[in-house]
Amino acid sequence: MKQENKEMMAGIFLSILLGFILLFLHAQKVSDKRPSSFTLYGQFTKADGLMNGAEVRLAGIKVGEVVSQSLNGQYAVKVGMSFPKYVELSTDTSAVIETDGLLGAKHIELVPGGDDELLKSGDSILYTQDALILTELMDKVNAFMREKKKNELNETQKENLSNAQAGDVS
Repeated sequence: MKQENKEMMAGIFLSILLGFILLFLHAQKVSDKRPSSFTLYGQFTKADGLMNGAEVRLAGIKVGEVVSQSLNGQYAVKVGMSFPKYVELSTDTSAVIETDGLLGAKHIELVPGGDDELLKSGDSILYTQDALILTELMDKVNAFMREKKKNELNETQKENLSNAQAGDVS
């Protein structure tokens, strides 16, 4: 009889334990259905090198990540960024595509604004700045240097011509 009581108590204990485990798993499944993050969007003319999964930073700290990129009707890039619920951004926040170092990976840096109204899931960040493309910057520097050299040559030629004319007069 004692053996049967022990087996019955063990069975009841295991049933109660299994009930708690199932209850915990059900509660976990219900809490997973509530969104733990929200998505904001930003439009950029150029998003060269920005990849899905790239970091979204605020004051240099990762607060989100890029989750989507698509073309909109005006040939701009619509970038979706996912953030945890605790991140609060004002409506005048700006987003800039930056590079880690000279040739590093691209990420989005957020610059918070001072507005009291906060962005909600699905809203767009209105103030954006495109990625700086190193080759375009180098082309601009080269064009500037060529123009400067051309102007210096023209000045030298004018000076030589005026010196030659001054020598003809004397």
